[in-house]
Amino acid sequence: MVRDFDVIIIGAGIVGLATACALGQQSLRVAVIDDKIAPAEISAHPAIRASAINGSSQHYFEQLGIWQSLLSSQRVLSFEDISVKEANGFARLSAHSHDYHFNNLGHIIENELMVQTLYQKACTYDNVCFFQQKAQHLYSANESASVQLADESILTAQLMVAADGANSWVRQNQQIKLWQYHYRHHALIATVKTAMPHEACARQLFYPDGIIAFLPLWQSDMSCLVWSAKPDEAERLMAQDAQTFNQSLTAATAGWLGDCQLASEKLLYPLTARYTTEFVKHRLILIGDAAHTIHPLAGQGVNLGLRDSALLAQTIQTLFATGKDIGLKPAWQSYQRSRNKDVLMMLAAMQGIESVFDGQFVIKKWLRGAGMNMIDQVPFIKKHVIKYALGL
Repeated sequence: MVRDFDVIIIGAGIVGLATACALGQQSLRVAVIDDKIAPAEISAHPAIRASAINGSSQHYFEQLGIWQSLLSSQRVLSFEDISVKEANGFARLSAHSHDYHFNNLGHIIENELMVQTLYQKACTYDNVCFFQQKAQHLYSANESASVQLADESILTAQLMVAADGANSWVRQNQQIKLWQYHYRHHALIATVKTAMPHEACARQLFYPDGIIAFLPLWQSDMSCLVWSAKPDEAERLMAQDAQTFNQSLTAATAGWLGDCQLASEKLLYPLTARYTTEFVKHRLILIGDAAHTIHPLAGQGVNLGLRDSALLAQTIQTLFATGKDIGLKPAWQSYQRSRNKDVLMMLAAMQGIESVFDGQFVIKKWLRGAGMNMIDQVPFIKKHVIKYALGL
């Protein structure tokens, strides 16, 4: 059996589903392939994984018609403050949204909530079809691209979009070259309860061997913890029982939010920067983590992927309006230049920050302290840094 579509999306995560919703609005025939579809319901307790959604991503969610649905869940936290500091050092940076006439500095949203809300929205479009199967084979011809599913049915389209994550099956299947840099950290992720309320402030602490970030959740005493540590230390923390881990976290943060208590299981991920210059090919485009991954220290990974999605959908709309074939590589030159610039700037920034905060050499400590404090004390510079993080 062969079914024909305009676009096939492989991957039903946040970025893939956002793309499905955007193309659904354009009345394009869209297929979404993923053997794991969104959870039927969200737990009453905060999910382990959450993301900081910036102003650019909020605007995209508004365009997709899901922003009010997210807010109505009462599980979206608007944060107004950021506080960054260095343990055993004098580097400091803080900001409040009102100082720059912004309503907020972003929103913390659980990944599961975004996936479920996007999935529910995509299901309202009759022109979006879901296939809860694994893709088995990909084929690309002059006139179309096709994918064979596990049940041996075949889907064809003008364009294939790979949104299947950091370990992308599509990227590996097509033998697309990938640049990788293994960061000196693993990320331990968990939900923690703190004795002191987070007061809608996103906090980040740099210490000699890692970074501890608290993303404030919709409950006033609950935060998403992202603890980036050297591999050996991360494995040690992962192996600790809850009581010992609580003591380790409270001690490492010097009681910044009082006593900390583990409120979920712990997850551990090796951190790797990935980037492929071949994210645009004949009848195939890679977006989101399939095309690039960065260090989570600035919380920009999901936002980068959503910018991929938004520009891809906009480009497809323009190409269709002018009667052009959306699968031809030359039609995507402007998209490729724009996304290359954005992603490479973010990769370079993350590499620079990670490097400058690694180590305790006296000169290095002085330079990072002086640099961060200069940003903190010069409103013009700080405002531009914040606007870039907000995607404005």
